[in-house]
Amino acid sequence: MKSALLIDLGGTNVRRAFFTKNTLSNISKEKISDDDFIPFLQRLIDEQKSEIDYLVIAAAGPNNHVSINLTNRNLLIEANELTSKLGLKKCLLLNDWEAVAHSLKELTKKSLLKIKNGTPSNENTLLIGPGTGLGVTLIINNQIIPTEFGNTLSPTKNMLENFGLEKNEEFLSLESILSGPGMEKLYKEKFGKKLSSERIISCALAGNNDEFFIVDNFLKTLISITNDLVLAFSCEKVVFGGSILNSIKPILTSEKTLNYFPSEINPKYSSLIGKTQVDLLTEDEPGIFGCLAFLKTK
Repeated sequence: MKSALLIDLGGTNVRRAFFTKNTLSNISKEKISDDDFIPFLQRLIDEQKSEIDYLVIAAAGPNNHVSINLTNRNLLIEANELTSKLGLKKCLLLNDWEAVAHSLKELTKKSLLKIKNGTPSNENTLLIGPGTGLGVTLIINNQIIPTEFGNTLSPTKNMLENFGLEKNEEFLSLESILSGPGMEKLYKEKFGKKLSSERIISCALAGNNDEFFIVDNFLKTLISITNDLVLAFSCEKVVFGGSILNSIKPILTSEKTLNYFPSEINPKYSSLIGKTQVDLLTEDEPGIFGCLAFLKTK
């Protein structure tokens, strides 16, 4: 029976849990510095009464299964180094949104809120969610394909037009717009004031015009890129995720936002969007459940 420490390392928080005696336990989150990462892992392993054999890490960055160079931290995670330093049998690595895709095997339908009905004729799925960065993963023919689509550069100029902004060196990559930090930069560029993404969202939910403008066009832009990916990869299921989209659920599920799906695509392909089912992943810890699902395949 495998015993493991499961880690979901984002740009802001680290989430962790143990899987011992066939039971998932002690799920929690905290903030740590890059320099403290390995000591943090060592402390958790030392404090656990059961012997830990496996370490499974989901982290934001390109994953070659040997190492992950995090995009939102100054940290390189190397599987062999951690296996040796921590005295483990094996260290398994996942891209953070690759882990979200794996989590669907562990979660129930209660963890998915249907926000757009559809009649999908295939199982191809797009998973997308803005957070500290922008996570995008595909499930094509039952194969999970992590991407670094959030770091692409080409779409940003047209997207800025949604916010009435000109091309700007502050907005080069896709996730420089579609992320929490992106939302903050958009607000500052548009209105000349600095607000946290949390504050922008709370004011938008309260009906404040400026903040609602940013959130509304943030969703319009997200749906536009979602439609492009649905069309490019023939995905007839979409799963939105992350804390930002969950926090703006009332706006995301509004009729105005849902109408962006057919309006933000070539009318010739509107029937494909009509078939596409869109769900919101409401589970707080999908990365941990994804680590667990991946562990069970090994």
